[in-house]
Amino acid sequence: MVEFQPSIAIIGSGPAGCYTAQFLRKEWPHAEICVFEALPVPYGLLRYGVAADHQGTKAVAAQFDRLFERENVRFAGNVAVGKNLAFEELASNFDIVVLATGLNSDRGLTAEVDPSSRVLGAGSLLKALNGHPEVDLPLLPNGALTPLGERLAVVGNGNVAMDTIRILSKPLHNFQGSDVDDKRLSELRAERVRSIDVFGRSPISNAKFDLSMLKEILHLPSVTIGVTGLTEALEGCQRYQLLSQHESPASDGVSDSRVRVTFHFEADPLCVSKRGDRSLLTVRRSTQDLPSEFEVDTIITATGFENKHCEAATGNVEDWVGKNVFRTGWLSRNGKGTVAENRREAKAVSQAIITQFKAGDLPVCAKGFAAIEKTIEPYVVDFRGWKNIDSHELATANPDRCRRKITDVPKMLSIAAPSKFGQQAKSGNMIRMV
Repeated sequence: MVEFQPSIAIIGSGPAGCYTAQFLRKEWPHAEICVFEALPVPYGLLRYGVAADHQGTKAVAAQFDRLFERENVRFAGNVAVGKNLAFEELASNFDIVVLATGLNSDRGLTAEVDPSSRVLGAGSLLKALNGHPEVDLPLLPNGALTPLGERLAVVGNGNVAMDTIRILSKPLHNFQGSDVDDKRLSELRAERVRSIDVFGRSPISNAKFDLSMLKEILHLPSVTIGVTGLTEALEGCQRYQLLSQHESPASDGVSDSRVRVTFHFEADPLCVSKRGDRSLLTVRRSTQDLPSEFEVDTIITATGFENKHCEAATGNVEDWVGKNVFRTGWLSRNGKGTVAENRREAKAVSQAIITQFKAGDLPVCAKGFAAIEKTIEPYVVDFRGWKNIDSHELATANPDRCRRKITDVPKMLSIAAPSKFGQQAKSGNMIRMV
């Protein structure tokens, strides 16, 4: 007698979703597993969140390719659950549903912010430089990205902050082998970045960035380093030792072509206001009685992520619940965790699913993909369609880039399946991810 194996829908094709598919496929070799993705292209955080110059991390996508090519896992791209397919319809037609949608927005500052000041999210910035189709950054009248300016502030001292600092400090000719969007990078850095002040509430011993991320910045010949908020020498603190070794006096900023990166520890943002054409960040520092003011062109927040529901979004994920519904990845961990940590959680969630299913605690015998196939047929891009896009991006890359990402969804679709989407692309009648 053949053991009954469930039908499984995974919403989100980033690392959390793909790792979950891997673990569940290992347990159930013949189960129907379908991964749904709102964009025509897979891999979410790997493709659009991991910094463009960290190709070693992005390389895990190759094993996810094998998941779809060899393990009989279905990819259903360009299907926005909540828009093209009601969540209730999906959940009622699959025995198991896993939400791996991630978080869609940068978390804002808790300090009071003047709405006329220039404050951007680091996540939005990195997504834009990774070639995401939707850009949530200020634009000039001609459609180009507004330059960040010469003097920047980064609030937060986790790995996302480190990525931001590195990307904005690294010389433009040092992005060999990356998939950075050169046009957007040049637009954002149209004015040479001269200084980046980095603010973290924590003391240096509790800073959230990985040591390896700090070393990447310290080893850039294009930067000089400053530090404030070191109240005492910390024996055994490698962060302290490294920053102390690399700290150098500030120059006048005119003759020095390098970027001055200054780390401010135990510095708590109080408010953001406007002063002329610049933004004014006021912080309370542990070493001073009175607040300090920093006048900059742009403030970049790197304080975490959250989900923001709006009319244009694909649905309020918080309402997607049910006995057969599980969560994994950033969605369940409040935007925290590396790719490796997402893998560990995917394994734990998969084991919980397997245990509940074997105990008879989950409903069985749902119809699976066949029940929703007609609903999504006008939109869906299969894995072959993604590989068409992939081949195009690799073939059209500049000699010193690993790929040139397509940033236009209609163009993606016309390349994925010309016979299906070609005419729609010409008319602009496409479903787009928001």
